[in-house]
Amino acid sequence: MEPQARAHESPGLSLPGFNYRDLLRYNRKRTLTFSEFIQEFLRNPQNFLQTSSSLITSSVKHFGFRIMIRSGEPVLSYNVFEDPFSNGINAVFGQEFCIKQVMDIIESADKEVGPNRGVILFGPPASGKTNIVDLLIRAVEEYTKQVDLRLYSFFFQFKSDSGRSVELRSEFRHSPILLFPTILRRQDGTLSRPRQELFDHVNHQRPESERVTIPTFFQGATLDKRTLDILEGLLNNPRNREKSLFDLLEEYVFVEEIEFSGAQAKGISNIDDMNQLRVRTRPLELGPEDVAVISEHVPGKAMYSYEGATIWANRGILHIHDAFGGNGENVRESEYKPLLMLLGSGRVSLESTQTALDTSVVMTTNIEEMEMLDRQLTSSKLLDRIEKVPVNYLLDASSEMDILRRDMANIRDRYELDPNLFRIAAFFSVVTRLLPPMRRKFPPQWSPEKIDLYLSITPEQKLMIYSSLNEDPVTTIQKLPHWHPFRNEAMRVGLDLSRQEHFAHCIIRHPDAVSLRGCGRFDEEELKLVDDEFMRFLMEEHYPNEGRHGISIRQLQNVMRNTVANSDGRKVHVGIFLSQLKKVMAEGSELHHWLEMDAHYHTKRRPLPERTLEGMKMEEGEGDYGNFHGLVRVVKALYHGIIRKEITVCTVDRDPLQIEQDLRRYLQHALLDRALRNKAFAHVMVPRFSFIDPRSGEKVEEPDERYLNSIEQVLAAQQDTNRFRQEMAQKFLDFQANGELQIEDGKSILASRQDNLLKCFTKEYSRMLSHRKLDEDINPEHLRNAFFHKLNDPAAYERADPSVRAFTERILANMCQRYGYPESIALTTVVFALRKDVVDFRKILS
Repeated sequence: MEPQARAHESPGLSLPGFNYRDLLRYNRKRTLTFSEFIQEFLRNPQNFLQTSSSLITSSVKHFGFRIMIRSGEPVLSYNVFEDPFSNGINAVFGQEFCIKQVMDIIESADKEVGPNRGVILFGPPASGKTNIVDLLIRAVEEYTKQVDLRLYSFFFQFKSDSGRSVELRSEFRHSPILLFPTILRRQDGTLSRPRQELFDHVNHQRPESERVTIPTFFQGATLDKRTLDILEGLLNNPRNREKSLFDLLEEYVFVEEIEFSGAQAKGISNIDDMNQLRVRTRPLELGPEDVAVISEHVPGKAMYSYEGATIWANRGILHIHDAFGGNGENVRESEYKPLLMLLGSGRVSLESTQTALDTSVVMTTNIEEMEMLDRQLTSSKLLDRIEKVPVNYLLDASSEMDILRRDMANIRDRYELDPNLFRIAAFFSVVTRLLPPMRRKFPPQWSPEKIDLYLSITPEQKLMIYSSLNEDPVTTIQKLPHWHPFRNEAMRVGLDLSRQEHFAHCIIRHPDAVSLRGCGRFDEEELKLVDDEFMRFLMEEHYPNEGRHGISIRQLQNVMRNTVANSDGRKVHVGIFLSQLKKVMAEGSELHHWLEMDAHYHTKRRPLPERTLEGMKMEEGEGDYGNFHGLVRVVKALYHGIIRKEITVCTVDRDPLQIEQDLRRYLQHALLDRALRNKAFAHVMVPRFSFIDPRSGEKVEEPDERYLNSIEQVLAAQQDTNRFRQEMAQKFLDFQANGELQIEDGKSILASRQDNLLKCFTKEYSRMLSHRKLDEDINPEHLRNAFFHKLNDPAAYERADPSVRAFTERILANMCQRYGYPESIALTTVVFALRKDVVDFRKILS
């Protein structure tokens, strides 16, 4: 047979060093006798007392977590929701607070006496509801396959005298612990409670601190009727007259490891029809020989089995997708009555009897269906048993960009894309979802200026705050009020927030997060007012309504596809996208329903006053919250600001934000150098000027000599660099002593942003910023013409001055290297900026 089998092998798979047979190998799950299982249970009982809620919680935490800071609020970001199972295809971005609510509800279930509550995720279409549940399910599936987890169920095995064997399994996949009855009548007529006695024995010899908490479910859950019928039949069989229940369990019951599977409905059920909640009983399909074997041991018992989503989800997750959708009609109570019973008593009806289920119910529905259910009088019984969690459209532009990059990956591979395309698209989608600040009560310590700034926040400013970069997340976390819920959340996952080394390595920063100082939307005085508390108030004001309206990610992707369709087939730049937005506005709400103005935007609030944004004048009320036509102009102005900065940086070869960070870093190292030189007080001064490097996240306690020297080559020129360094450190200390310079409390110079350091070191900052080397002076007008000629008249470009052409190529090369532009789009972008007067080389090169 072996040579014949080889003849059918595909030669294309016979690669050197690649054994494709190993890809399909698997390990069979263990099978134990009942007594072997009990021995393992007694050694480590906690591993065998997993409920559906603890299983979900353990599954999510097993894959790890990180800490995100969003608008001044720290939150755990679980790795599961980045979809490590399918390379991020179904990843959920920016929904950490929603996921936190879901996890809190599920995790609290084991601490409650009653049955699990249901969780219902509701929100607008394409907000990520289904993906959240799907990834919970995938986490449970993957976790139950891990070698460090053991989930057990059992089956009956019957053998005939002739040696024929028949195995019977229950669709419920009960835990073997439930084979211990909650109450049992002994032969002498007395009553005992075997299951409670087992649990008491587990904790009897353990110290108080190590006692096992027995979940409520295991204390009173019952088996299904068919399993009980089999046990009763075995007990009443004359051949077993002298055998105890334990003897029968040891003889007939075998314990086996189990895994969950959504595809096979093992521990997981996904349904979209309430009728599937009903349990159906059907005769067990067995051959006459198998029936005869069973009858030898369980005489007179009709064999049957069950089917239905409710029982298939036992010990796991029941996901009801579009839970309350109907054919335009109200959902009748009779349709969700099985769900009422499951959430009310934790049981399911089976032919006039009941069976306990351990199922975590998660439902998803849209806003309209949720509102419809809220209006139904008969739904109040159900609403009392479910916890509602809103899932809205994203308000963080960085996360919106993540979705666009993932979902438009094929377009990225086939076209040359403007690197700002996804950013501008994300900016537009987010600003359409924002609601105006209208809070009336503020903390008494807030100044009038801070309150005025809060109430006058423009959509573009709110956009930046929601996607802002927290420059000192460690301090943000450590300064949280003692009552803040993140402290309890961190404690549950084993993080000690009083010790920086315990949690600092978990903090992540989004690479596209916006620097409030560098975004250009706030002046220095405003930056001093926008602290963590300010951002938290802004985010909490409209919860849970903000993000329910505006353009959805699916509709945004339609606009993106139309943008690609209207390109030249090779390159796609932002200008085409902005043209498509104008077209959408012209077509109106008849074609684009999200353009309908919602009541949330129509308020008694005064419209935004006239303002100028990146040189673009906005009339009163133009570009206000809900003014979608004006918001197109807002994002256009933001785009002009982005490319103005990029072209400026690429022309002078210096990035102003990076220069500021270089100056701050230099001062930090200079102060640390000075502290080390002061031998008498080094033990006091060095800790004062040590800092956390935001790049590496590591603590720096020694100055970087090479870095200091590199900066001093620019700043000190021909001076004594050691003396210059000491003078700079002293200058900083003098400014701080006389009150002209105040670094934020508890922050390093690198992390501080609400200060006037640049004003105090204007001379040094200007020298670093203007430090560029040009071979010779360049005529700005000639440089401008060179870009137009390169795009439209290559022959004229070749006749241009070689130094001008070299400078032109250098600018384009910088745009490609610094900002990821394809060469053709870099040229198109510069010409666009020149034609629209977004940049002026005369000002840049002055």
